[in-house]
Amino acid sequence: MQYWPLSSLSVQLSRNATLLTLAAAWLVLNLTTNPAQAWGTQGHQVVANLAQAQLSVGARREVDRLLATEPGQTMASISTWADEHRNPATAPWHYVNFPKSSCTYSAERDCPDGQCVVAAIDRQTIILAAAGSDASRLRALKYLVHLQADVHQPLHAGYAKDRGGNSSDPGPGSKYRGDDGAASGQWQE
Repeated sequence: MQYWPLSSLSVQLSRNATLLTLAAAWLVLNLTTNPAQAWGTQGHQVVANLAQAQLSVGARREVDRLLATEPGQTMASISTWADEHRNPATAPWHYVNFPKSSCTYSAERDCPDGQCVVAAIDRQTIILAAAGSDASRLRALKYLVHLQADVHQPLHAGYAKDRGGNSSDPGPGSKYRGDDGAASGQWQE
């Protein structure tokens, strides 16, 4: 008969308990959560809150001052403003397209006439930093908060034929397929 030292048995039981706990947690998370439905209102608000936490004291003071011109506004509450006020002139500001042959950004190739999210962020940053009216600077802030989330959103930096995920079909039965069959349906909810 082989005897295990008590310390070895204790370590083995502890490892087993840890593995069982991790397995149980994995099951609970995978069986009780919905498929990822990132961005949309909640995703943009999360990005805004993360950005706000990174502001310097001076930048935060100025952001708070600008937001106070519309009482009750926060970075999170303005994070979807650009989608709510989207029009044909600003629609290209929400994405950037790359050719399948390259995964690097080239302004001349990927952002014709400055009509993409990268150039829009640059323009709005200049407006926000300038000594313009509070109204124009607040509008630039609203765009920046939103567009920074958009540029990091899946499918908003991709292939032109995917149209920001609106033409990208992940396949029948995929949990990432929106009601219209496009992949972006899941990201925009």
